[in-house]
Amino acid sequence: RIEEGKEVAEILVNMRKQPADILPVLMQLDISNLRSGEYTLKVEVRDRNKGLLSQRSVEFLRSNPFLDAKEILLEEVNLKQEFVAELTNEQLRYSLLAMTPILPQNDVEVVNLMLKEENFDAQRMYLFSFWAKQDPISPKTAYGDYINVAAAVDKTFRSGFRYGFETDRGYFFLKYGRPNDIVRVETEQSAPPYEIWSYYEFPKTGQRNVHFLFYNPSLAAEDFVILHSTAIGEFNNPNWERDLYRDAPNEIEGTDYFGDTGVQDNFNRRAKRILEDF
Repeated sequence: RIEEGKEVAEILVNMRKQPADILPVLMQLDISNLRSGEYTLKVEVRDRNKGLLSQRSVEFLRSNPFLDAKEILLEEVNLKQEFVAELTNEQLRYSLLAMTPILPQNDVEVVNLMLKEENFDAQRMYLFSFWAKQDPISPKTAYGDYINVAAAVDKTFRSGFRYGFETDRGYFFLKYGRPNDIVRVETEQSAPPYEIWSYYEFPKTGQRNVHFLFYNPSLAAEDFVILHSTAIGEFNNPNWERDLYRDAPNEIEGTDYFGDTGVQDNFNRRAKRILEDF
């Protein structure tokens, strides 16, 4: 239907029930053809004369990348003539894994399913549709620019058997871009190696002076994991000092070992000062 000059998707389902004090209703709706977007699920109770007795509604988000991709294809896009046709199955997998940090959250599970089932047609369709939305004029260029950065991130942060963009540092680098400042500390007493990344401006959340603290408790080569962040929506750990200086259990700041979160300051402990300096 048309509402305020815009096409609005609408699914109507009617059910008739005999009156009762408590009447549970369980049903399923097929939303496979519902485009990605914001929707309202509305339930109304009416009498036999269609008079409204009660109603409830709830907002929800629908992510349907398969349908979105098909809609692009309906515009006579021939994937066999696009850049995705040139990618091998392994390159497809690599590309989709590298894109994980920038995918809409609702799409991550869908992409993982495509990878698990090795549905290469769906992978090509999704990959093309994603970059066509980013740059309708030249999706190949947009894809190429990103994958070049992802390959560099992979090389820089690769650890063990994981791609570099699958590590915490690689993930956040691709998600938020290069930090303005990186401080790496490797020889601080009672702390494993750690890095503090600082972003002076953080448009994703509208914050300033955002920090990410990574540390390497396993001491394995470049195996840094996120310990704390001040970015809204990311992992915020009020116990980060205790976790970082775990080898100094007798220097907890306060009298409650289990409740206090700080660690006694000394000249060699830099992490808190670095975070507070920016």
